Amino acid sequence: MGCHIRQHRWQKLKMLILRRQVRAFCSGLFADGKATLVTLAAIGSFLSGLVAFIPGVALH
Repeated sequence: MGCHIRQHRWQKLKMLILRRQVRAFCSGLFADGKATLVTLAAIGSFLSGLVAFIPGVALH
């Protein structure tokens, strides 16, 4: 946080906190093999539903 502009200092601090929250969230999603499989299945289901509701998203 060496920037002399106060706004930049706050932006860097917020990004540091956000990175820690994202890391904590993702560590739970990919903690072991079972959690990873469930997470990937959920992502696949979400993408499948998105393609079903928005026909323009489908790749031809």
